[in-house]
Amino acid sequence: MIKDRIVRIKMKKNFKEQKPYSFVGKVTFWSEDWIVLEGRGIMLTRQQSSGVQIDEGMKIILIPRESIDHIQVLPDNLDMNNLKVTTEGQQLVLVVDGKRNSFLGEMGEG
Repeated sequence: MIKDRIVRIKMKKNFKEQKPYSFVGKVTFWSEDWIVLEGRGIMLTRQQSSGVQIDEGMKIILIPRESIDHIQVLPDNLDMNNLKVTTEGQQLVLVVDGKRNSFLGEMGEG
């Protein structure tokens, strides 16, 4: 069970032109059909010089389980107010201190 854990949820892409989207936050509710987390959204985009657009503030997010590509459990000490994204080669990754960085997508994919 991942309730009360900090996770990154990558959403499924339903068509080729859809921008890769992930949510990072703390799971507050988990059921067979839904996940609720308090966190921020991260979207890959070409309009930003950093390659990503991160939601400014924390919010409650309701996610249907069938739209989730995968879930990655992150360390409980991740600073949700200071999310950092960097590049490793052609990949955009979420920086996770002391652990393996979390892959968000390829540069130019958004």
